[in-house]
Amino acid sequence: MRRRFVCALAVATSLLTTAAAPSAFAGPAAAASCAPGQVCFWGAPGFEGPPVATFELANADVEQCVSLPEGVDALSFANRMDRYVTMYQSRECATVGDFSTYPGDGVYVPVVPYAVRAFQIWEKP
Repeated sequence: MRRRFVCALAVATSLLTTAAAPSAFAGPAAAASCAPGQVCFWGAPGFEGPPVATFELANADVEQCVSLPEGVDALSFANRMDRYVTMYQSRECATVGDFSTYPGDGVYVPVVPYAVRAFQIWEKP
């Protein structure tokens, strides 16, 4: 009985500590280095550190598959373009792996459900 009480107390303390801790993801404030008109990628969740890749319409064609640099996998990103952007798990924008489309104008994704390796920008809807 005492052991159950100690285990329950430990679990409750752990949950309270986690709930009271500040969020691990700072959100848009941490992604401030991504300027309007850009889509920016980070190699770690939560926009940790500087972006590992940044693109804008000047260096990424609309409706073309754009691969991130070789060896770069994005685990968080910000879409500051005014266009929809599809993120792909595949470096070739293949739909066999995971992919998702996100709207523009300030979408911040601190944790992507898969490693992003390529993206595609779409014409304005």
